[in-house]
Amino acid sequence: MKKAEKSGELTEDDLKGFSEDVQNLTNDNIKKIDSLTEDKEKDIMAV
Repeated sequence: MKKAEKSGELTEDDLKGFSEDVQNLTNDNIKKIDSLTEDKEKDIMAV
């Protein structure tokens, strides 16, 4: 994305918006993974 900004394909505002979108998706997926890990730990401990 930085290359696109430097070449003029993206504005700084667009880059910031896309970066925020990517960060939000990353955070959402981390939450899902944490939840799955927690569920799996409970499952393992129940055995």
